[in-house]
Amino acid sequence: MGLKLEGFRFQRVGGLVGIPLVRSPSVQDEATLRKELGDFRIKEASFEAFRPGSRNLVDAVRPVVPPNLLSQLPRSLDVVGEIAIIELSPELYPYSREVGEGILRVSPHVRLVLKKVSDVAGTFRTRGLQVIAGSGRMETIHREFDCVYRLDVSSVYFNPRLAHERRRIAEQVAKGEVVVDMFAGVGPYSILIAKLQPQSKVYAFDINPSAIKYLKENILTNRVADRVIPTLGDVRESRNRLCDTADRVVMNLPSEAGQYLDVASHILKAAGGHIHFYGFTSRGGALDIERDHFEKVVLSQNRRVRTFSYCRVIKEISPGRMQFAIDAFVE
Repeated sequence: MGLKLEGFRFQRVGGLVGIPLVRSPSVQDEATLRKELGDFRIKEASFEAFRPGSRNLVDAVRPVVPPNLLSQLPRSLDVVGEIAIIELSPELYPYSREVGEGILRVSPHVRLVLKKVSDVAGTFRTRGLQVIAGSGRMETIHREFDCVYRLDVSSVYFNPRLAHERRRIAEQVAKGEVVVDMFAGVGPYSILIAKLQPQSKVYAFDINPSAIKYLKENILTNRVADRVIPTLGDVRESRNRLCDTADRVVMNLPSEAGQYLDVASHILKAAGGHIHFYGFTSRGGALDIERDHFEKVVLSQNRRVRTFSYCRVIKEISPGRMQFAIDAFVE
């Protein structure tokens, strides 16, 4: 009917929804509205205007990106603190700057937009990133479940999409448990566990010096220095020191965790403990196969899986690659 006023938000007052109109409805308009909507009222009210940055990304870049490429715009992005990290199709590469500036317009809290130019790889698990819009350093502060993490996205790996997975694991830790976080990064598992369970002790390892530098700072910032013990180095080198120590082992390194199941089995307490294991599988890959492989490796270490309490895909990495999680009690 052409009655709705564009550029202003609907408002809710109690059980009523207010819709801004461009003019007072005519008698004929009111008859049509009553037929379609039933009861309604026409009143004067104040409405909030949309801010310039509240449009979606498609609308923001429509004037500068060819129409046939709009469907290839990223449907989601990783936001770490004030930094947005996106993945673009090759067809959109020539419009990287335009897409980045569009993200800045629709996301007022973002100051820097980075484009992924390589996968996570190498000993320190970093990935290539290119600035396409915004300004400032690649260091930022990320907040998650009342925890604060300072990090540099160019020198450490951090995945904001796993926040609820980290919470899921942390909530399982019982009073007095000893946890070994084998690939701790800047501490999102270790610090959250220590905060939710103050009576726990967490040994946090990482081979990346930059990750350990930020981990130590984050331990102090989050006031868990009495519970989290950071160590720079490969956890394999500490397997004898940690033998028969852990009630729980976190193995968040999907690309290599399978190579450390022997270490996890070695450091678990003789009475048994929990392993939280992450790996990659292909789309449509049978998780039963992944679980069977896990069980065989554990058996090769003269231990056995008593129960699998969790085994499912938790994240899509790419169109053909998935990340899965396994929770197992090993005795």
